[in-house]
Amino acid sequence: MRFSKYLLCFFPLFCAAQSANPQAAIGGVSYVAPAPLAVAPGQLITLFVPNSGISLTGPVRAPSGTLPTSLAGFSAIFRQGSDIPMPILMVQPISTCSTGAPPPSSCGATTAVTVQIPFGIRTLCPLCLTSDSAPFFFTMIAIAINGSTGPFLEVNPLSDQIHFLTSCDVILPTVGSYSPTGLPCPQLVTHADGTAVSPRNPAKGGEALIAYATGLGQTNPPLNSGQAATAADPVQTPFGVDFNYRPNALATRPPGAYRIGIPASLLYAGATPGFAGLYQINFVVPPPPPSGLAPCVDWTTSPPGINVVQTNLTVSVGSVYSFDGAGICVQPN
Repeated sequence: MRFSKYLLCFFPLFCAAQSANPQAAIGGVSYVAPAPLAVAPGQLITLFVPNSGISLTGPVRAPSGTLPTSLAGFSAIFRQGSDIPMPILMVQPISTCSTGAPPPSSCGATTAVTVQIPFGIRTLCPLCLTSDSAPFFFTMIAIAINGSTGPFLEVNPLSDQIHFLTSCDVILPTVGSYSPTGLPCPQLVTHADGTAVSPRNPAKGGEALIAYATGLGQTNPPLNSGQAATAADPVQTPFGVDFNYRPNALATRPPGAYRIGIPASLLYAGATPGFAGLYQINFVVPPPPPSGLAPCVDWTTSPPGINVVQTNLTVSVGSVYSFDGAGICVQPN
């Protein structure tokens, strides 16, 4: 049985690999099938390509300006009736072993290709019950290396697929960082001055914060694929918000996710000027509970295996199709 030269992968997924010799490589791990994937217009996603055959010494980032549709020998295709080239933000090599692992020769090599889902695509609307939704099920994406296109992967295009950016995301320069506590990686939430919210620099009740995300969909007025936003344009999809003052709480779908309009505590949800595919969510921290609030502990200074309060407020934002949460630290009264 012949294996294709390369296989399109999306994190976190399990992907079988390929080469001239039939050898299995792991491109990602999960408990669900690799397709169909849910994507949103304008969303930044990272595709993992094991054994691409292209040798890179480090990340190759797109130059300033409009994102290219070809970078370091890679290109990406969005197929929906016709083929649409996808803008590429960055291509970088990823090792399957962390620092201190076995010799590098025993580790696998994967190439991470961060692309933007095009704006203007047609999205599924299961709640609309329209007769023209059938063609949407044949939406697919693929990676091409030096002009040779690999297998297509089916995707479900939805209006939004919100994801709060974290310090572990591959699209950031901090690739390779992780949380040894087993808790989610810290989300990128900042104070108004741009400094990160952390156990050493917690937020305060009533303070306005900024969380960075991707996958919030099209804005009003609309954005163009691969082009940086020039203004703070709000997203078209209404999002609800929920605040949970339990330590290390996970995200939940907000009760207001099905309502029309923006909650008062959600100041802004829209494009970040100067960036392509980057969104921000501005919100006000609610007052801590009168019963008291457990302070956060800097887990980087704690012994391994210690269960600490990494976050004491989880902010969940969501709509009908997706939701995600950001755990942050708030200073007790």
